[in-house]
Amino acid sequence: MVKQSVVGEDLNETVIAMRSELARLRVESRHANLLLAALDSVLTVDRSEDPFASAFAAVQSIFEHAQVLALVESDTPSGTAPLHCVSSNTPALVGSLWPVDAVLARVLDGQVLNPSTRAEQASWPAAVLSLLSPEQPALYLPLRVRDRRGLLMLLRKAGSAAFDPAQVALAGKFSVLASHALAASHAYHTEVERHRLKKLTEQLEASREELTYRANHDQLTWLPNRTHIQDLVNARLATLPAGERLALAFVDIDHFKQVNDFYGHAAGDALLKGVADRMRKQIRETDLLGRISGDEFVLALSPVKQRSQVSGLIESIRARIREPIELDGTLLRATASIGVSIYPLHGHDYESLRRNADTAMYQVKTVGKGGVGYFNRALGKLADEKMSLERRLRRALDRGQFTYMLQPKVSIDDGRIVGFEALARWIDDDGVVQLPARFLTLANELGLLDGITHAIVESLAADLPRLDARFGPQVRYNLNVSAQQAGKPRFMNALVRRINDLGCASRLILELTEDAFVATSSFQKTVLPLLREAGVGISIDDFGTGFSCLSILADITADELKVDRSLIASIHRRPRNQGILRAIVSLSDALGMTVVAEGIETAEERAYLLESGRIAFGQGYLFARPGFVSDVLTTGLREPGPQARDLYTASRPRKPRIP
Repeated sequence: MVKQSVVGEDLNETVIAMRSELARLRVESRHANLLLAALDSVLTVDRSEDPFASAFAAVQSIFEHAQVLALVESDTPSGTAPLHCVSSNTPALVGSLWPVDAVLARVLDGQVLNPSTRAEQASWPAAVLSLLSPEQPALYLPLRVRDRRGLLMLLRKAGSAAFDPAQVALAGKFSVLASHALAASHAYHTEVERHRLKKLTEQLEASREELTYRANHDQLTWLPNRTHIQDLVNARLATLPAGERLALAFVDIDHFKQVNDFYGHAAGDALLKGVADRMRKQIRETDLLGRISGDEFVLALSPVKQRSQVSGLIESIRARIREPIELDGTLLRATASIGVSIYPLHGHDYESLRRNADTAMYQVKTVGKGGVGYFNRALGKLADEKMSLERRLRRALDRGQFTYMLQPKVSIDDGRIVGFEALARWIDDDGVVQLPARFLTLANELGLLDGITHAIVESLAADLPRLDARFGPQVRYNLNVSAQQAGKPRFMNALVRRINDLGCASRLILELTEDAFVATSSFQKTVLPLLREAGVGISIDDFGTGFSCLSILADITADELKVDRSLIASIHRRPRNQGILRAIVSLSDALGMTVVAEGIETAEERAYLLESGRIAFGQGYLFARPGFVSDVLTTGLREPGPQARDLYTASRPRKPRIP
């Protein structure tokens, strides 16, 4: 069965939006730096130099170009007077005269334009026609020094990428700032223009500082973001005195997805801000704290003298996090799993320390959430093994090494096969069959699970004709989909579309754990109608081990409910489990769901289920173990194994099955 720790699609979309906003802010910050540098160049030129020529020199540092020209009106312009080329990086063009056509007139009137060149225009100078190629990407920037107008023309080589909208916007800013700079720095400047230029420069500087801050900080908690905390820690490491240590802690908030699912994303955001504030107030002035993803923080403790000092600081932070947080009248208790690595014992830079602290944190999660773990040599070996497994998994997906095995779903009464469950398997380079527990969790972390699911669907669809010839077209096949996948409408759309294209929608039942049905806004509203429209069946897997939210279950038109092995094991000796099972069956009957008992392994378990008469179908090693398609077709599996066959033919009183 596929059991995954999952992050909802909406959280993925939030991370994508944050990355997009960060990229935009960095572009704006870079543009602000370019403008300040160019503005400084304009302001420091020799006053005897032509002002348009100084702008010509400054603009070349901002835009990628092949040719640049500065065209200026004469001192006494008229409607028909041509423009003079006063500067160009193509010397042959200096001194050329340019008739003012419709395009150049619009630029002189203050518009920034980016058409391509029109080398075939007869009114252009002969020197231009011989030096320019048709359809060169061009950018025209207007310039004005009091009553004198001009423009800058930037050209790229024919076939090059055109100037994009961000560059056009940057050109407009340069045009305004350069015009004011020239007016203030040459003979025509006035006190008003100097004041205005100073104000514009101050505003640009303030804007640059704000953009830089926003680009380097998380927009929710205003802590340093992933990139900035890395820079800060590496800078701190570079200045640490010899022999001094630094502790890097990887802090992961436990059960954060459940907070989002049950209380909403506003509550989740409030929880993150509350945790961030508490850690910020708990650390020392010399320590560093950053948020690197949705519910993950990095804390750099420096200076530290010995491990006991680190332990004390971490424990105080962990205790502070555990204190109740009130959100709209509800008290929430957050816990955090923390992994710690020490410089220089466990790494000499941020990335190696973060990776090792993450490994220690992950080990804490597997043992029991809410604790603290310290990186050591054994964990280092595990980390190396994980990296090796990651490389092998990526290669396996490229090489088509993922396949499936089939385990029959049978009638408990007579062993008749009524369906199969397709279980993911990986046949590695050595031909060893790897079980899901070996690879599915890491495949999910790496974003490879979607590709594995698609590979299994393709293989199963190709095998259906042979399976139908043996077991009949009425048999349906269960396919496991993780809760994370179920919450991604984009993936589910692609999956259902491919299933439809393969013509097997009515033959498949998707198995989803209870977690998948909790995020109602994503699954119930978007994915569930999609599956129903396609005719794909729906099964609730491992029922009884998750949230078992009855109000949600009532809203789901599932076809099948699979009772987890934990409730079936030794059911004949566990009266409390028998009562729970009766309640589940009654609920399923009321909702029109077929009940399947999972993990039937003993004759006693089957006998109880048979005599209770309430569950007709089951799966388990008592009936058959999973097998590859070739084995299933060879052995047939129409008849149960010897032990089960004896049970089917044995004479025993049975209660009639209650509808």
